[in-house]
Amino acid sequence: MSNTKPVNRAYNILENVVFLKKTQLFSSMWTHDLRAVAAIAEELVFDSGEEIMREKDIGDSLYIIKDGSVRVSKMVGSKDAIDLATLVVGDSFGDMAVFDAELRSASGYALGRCTLLRIQGDDLIDVILDCPNIAIELLKIFVKRLRNANVTIESLSATAQRNVE
Repeated sequence: MSNTKPVNRAYNILENVVFLKKTQLFSSMWTHDLRAVAAIAEELVFDSGEEIMREKDIGDSLYIIKDGSVRVSKMVGSKDAIDLATLVVGDSFGDMAVFDAELRSASGYALGRCTLLRIQGDDLIDVILDCPNIAIELLKIFVKRLRNANVTIESLSATAQRNVE
């Protein structure tokens, strides 16, 4: 009976190493480095519609979708929200606040039941110091998101301009 928890924990770490290796964020990492990341990951389950993170809350962790999908939205004005993205298995979110200690820029909600891995920011920083490739992969993701945001801004700007004319 005393071996039950360590065996389950070891299995969960191995399962998460295999999963993380398939994600964009961690795919370029060596398997032995992924063990360190998997060891700090906490698995959480959210029901449909449940809030995972709230815009303007202090962010201290990032999430990776292991099963299901997540809607990311941002408040516009005092009552309206716009959807920024629908994220699926292997996608990560919540990472910006981990690095700049600022408030969350958006909210995240479970679309159906979903399973996430949560990685605390302080733990992630420790792992990044040992494996700088994670930082490079995060930069790639940030640049991709910034480019997508620029396209959205261009589109909104063009729509607004047409409405003025």
